[in-house]
Amino acid sequence: MMNNSFLTKLRVQFDHLKSVAEIHRHFENPWVIVLLRMGLIKTPYFLYRIKQQNRRYALLARPTTTSCADLFVLREVLVEEAYKDALALLTTKDIRLVDVGANLGSFTIWAHQVVGVREAFCFEPEPDSFRLLNFNLSLNNCSTAKTYESAVGGESRMIRILLKKSSPGGTSIYGQNDSPEATNVPVIGFKKWLAEVEGGFDLLKMDCEGAEWEIIRQTDPKQFLRFQVVVAEVHDDPEGKRSIPEFKRSMETLGFHTVRWDNKSQGLYVGTRTPIPAPKK
Repeated sequence: MMNNSFLTKLRVQFDHLKSVAEIHRHFENPWVIVLLRMGLIKTPYFLYRIKQQNRRYALLARPTTTSCADLFVLREVLVEEAYKDALALLTTKDIRLVDVGANLGSFTIWAHQVVGVREAFCFEPEPDSFRLLNFNLSLNNCSTAKTYESAVGGESRMIRILLKKSSPGGTSIYGQNDSPEATNVPVIGFKKWLAEVEGGFDLLKMDCEGAEWEIIRQTDPKQFLRFQVVVAEVHDDPEGKRSIPEFKRSMETLGFHTVRWDNKSQGLYVGTRTPIPAPKK
């Protein structure tokens, strides 16, 4: 019988082969990307050109030899289309969306190409990621997106944030960072921001490294009536007040019908206000 360590190594090798195959199939200059991953070519930024079906993307990102985190995000969002369950629930095209934790802009750019975006509000607190966000939105003709160099939380405040170089998308707003390289950035209270913006929204996407918990805890439940669909990458509660399974229950208390629930840290929750039809017998 194979032991767990051997199975783990097999899964790692399989994932590596899968990623290389996806790079060759969907990315231009695949061998350059492989050499960047191996550290044989070094550059702080690289323009990734990606094709998926009839769609074409170009995004500037940060190749690293440690986690290749930006490349992973591009594969996950644009190639594997990890959020497709959420878009399938939308009842209209040319949507209005809120993107909390916009990072490189890949989610909004993807949604723009798949269903069209008439208006987007993109929040990204980390300065380097924010610059890339604006560049990528412009490069991919997302002229209807408005960007905010800020995080989103339950209440407004100022924090100090430092780019997590090994995994830029994992930069968190939690923990006071006293490094001289850290930057002061604002956290916008979600309830405060919603009070200043009129109208309903088709989609709320949250990938904000744990801030989703304080957002749903401290925002007036009535404000969530303004969203048709919610998709969130769920992380452990930074305050330790709730366990992962409680996120699904919280969203259902807010009136959402669960469509997908991975029930694990960094897994997805997808919910909709439209009741799910019962399966035919």
